[in-house]
Amino acid sequence: MRGALRQDTVVVAMRMDGAGRVTQWWQDVSLGDVGVFPAGVEFDSIHSGGAPYLSVSLGVRELASMLSGQDRLADPAFWNGKALYHPDPRTGEAIRRQLNGIMSDVERKVTVPSTQAADFLKRSIIEAFLLTLASALPMEKESLFYTGARLVSETEDYVDATGERPVHISEICSALKVSRRSLHRAFSDTLGIGPVSYLRRKRLSAVRSALRQFNPVTISIGDLAFEHGFPEASRFAAYYRAHFGETPTETLRSRSVGRLQMQMTTDHRIGIN
Repeated sequence: MRGALRQDTVVVAMRMDGAGRVTQWWQDVSLGDVGVFPAGVEFDSIHSGGAPYLSVSLGVRELASMLSGQDRLADPAFWNGKALYHPDPRTGEAIRRQLNGIMSDVERKVTVPSTQAADFLKRSIIEAFLLTLASALPMEKESLFYTGARLVSETEDYVDATGERPVHISEICSALKVSRRSLHRAFSDTLGIGPVSYLRRKRLSAVRSALRQFNPVTISIGDLAFEHGFPEASRFAAYYRAHFGETPTETLRSRSVGRLQMQMTTDHRIGIN
């Protein structure tokens, strides 16, 4: 295969499956490897069998905007050079499985997600690619310094200002112009948990609040989870149970029982038999 994938955007692609040998720019491509294909730049690849890829296509400006605080990846020059990256095998395998799970659930969706849910999904997919790239690149020095408490406080203020909308870690990094590594260190030192766990807990709490006013006629639990930044139904259920000690369905059931008991108490007080 030969040619330019896109003329106006950068394409980032990960090999997801396939047993045949694949070479790209004369390098062997393993499962989980990521190729960067700049706009208008020709690529060369040889396939000895089928090899499915998952790819995203973005403009350089959009990439740079989403990656504020990431010195190397926020530099447009990084995306103007074609390259094949080989991540740590365990990291590559974990992210490949995660992306497969996300895409499988997305393909099964019937309803159209809201703009905010679609944006969170987009950021989650791009984040997976970036984590893969980061694991294949040498560590870079931090260019900004924040005290942990100050950075956590600014993050909390930002999340609180967004209301119930799901907030992705890439949005925090872009808004505060800080790297993921600095953000993780600040949260770990200050709260004892990472920023991803913090944001996930906020989203889980939002789902729980929504379930207490839930109308299964208008939306399913899976769609409700998707709207709050959980594109993988199985992961959402596991996270929810681990955090609250019950399943989403059990939360609904306890709410229904509570309402029934309240109604029975009210009926008894006014003398209804």
